[in-house]
Amino acid sequence: MGLFVVAAVSLMRCFYLPEPKLCSGMVIRLPEELRKHLQTVLRLQPGDEIQLFNGAGQLAVSTLKENSEVELLDVVNYPSPACSLSLIQGLPKGDKLELILQKGTELGVNQFHLTAMERSVGLLKSDRKLKRLERWQKIIQEAARQSRQYHLPMLEVGSSLPRVLSTVKADLKLLLWEESTIPLQEVLPPQPPQQIAVLVGPEGGISQQEADYAMAQGYQAVRLGPRILRTETAGLAIMAILQYLYGDLASGQHG
Repeated sequence: MGLFVVAAVSLMRCFYLPEPKLCSGMVIRLPEELRKHLQTVLRLQPGDEIQLFNGAGQLAVSTLKENSEVELLDVVNYPSPACSLSLIQGLPKGDKLELILQKGTELGVNQFHLTAMERSVGLLKSDRKLKRLERWQKIIQEAARQSRQYHLPMLEVGSSLPRVLSTVKADLKLLLWEESTIPLQEVLPPQPPQQIAVLVGPEGGISQQEADYAMAQGYQAVRLGPRILRTETAGLAIMAILQYLYGDLASGQHG
């Protein structure tokens, strides 16, 4: 019976609710967009149960009430991951970036730092920046919902590369660079780092000047095998490796 209950809860529909703190017994009015989706698209009725997560590690089993409200029943708190992953991504073209944000979230990336680099071709125009940011946040939220990533990744856009490299904190700093002759496994420590940052260039790669600056900031230049990977492949590949070695990819536990 216990296994059946766990399975039933895990299959329950789950949605993102931007609420800073969830507590059992709370009655919350749903955002209009979510209300319309639940009532019009899914045709859920008062009394139906759903799951809501707030992106801060809380998941609540909730029941729908009248007047677009939900009552929170049981709230589960998920701790922050033991190993935090930051992806510093040189801005690529829009469709590639959306893939990186979506799949990176599914893989458990905790921070995305998007920065224009010398060879970036996907530069943000000021008149479209707000709409693009809203779209990227939606992509991250949906990927977190789908993958049950209960800690919503942070998205930071627009800082220069020097500023990002100087502000992102990490015990292990990696630079994926096709000019490097050092394989990844040579620099990986035996003990799990608490924070890892990875710098990946845009479509045209990383310039010598950018690589030199990153290495001066403590980033170790490495490569993944003999092949040159596309920008949308490189970051995801190394994040999967790091999650398996140091994170929760091998544990089967939710984050």
